[in-house]
Formats: sequence, structure tokens, C-alpha cells
Amino acid sequence: MEISYDKTADALSIWFAGVTSQKTIDISKDIFVDIDAAGRLAGIEILHASEKVNLPDLLNLTLRIFPQDKEFQIQLPGMMNL
Repeated sequence: MEISYDKTADALSIWFAGVTSQKTIDISKDIFVDIDAAGRLAGIEILHASEKVNLPDLLNLTLRIFPQDKEFQIQLPGMMNL
């Protein structure tokens, strides 16, 4: 998974590895999802993200890895200056 934030555009993008976008669907004002040919989620794009998402919370994510069911913290160094 790749998470990126463009300060100039105030746009947040979340892309999932191994999935190629084939179609973009407008979910609501300024929120779009991308799906692949099989209908699987490929990515999420949020415009005016600073108004919709608590961006500093993205610095500390908890991931649960299956089937081991282990949790670990990750830090996103590229997003430290939000």
C-alpha cells in the first residue's frame, strides 16, 4: 500500500499494491475510488483532504497482518510535516 499527500493540491491518495486501476468512480464530492477490471479496490483519492481527514493521524498506523494476526506500528517519514 502506498499513501501520498500533495500539499499543493491538498490531495490524499491511497493505492494498493498489485492492483491496476481500470475505472474511477465518483463516490461523493471530492472522493473517488479506483477499481480494477475485476471490480477490486485499487485506490482512493480524496481532494481537499485537509478538510476531510485528520492528516497527522496518518503518521501512526496500526497494521494487522493475516493469518498471523500480528500488529505493528509504522511511521511514514515522508509525511512528517503535515
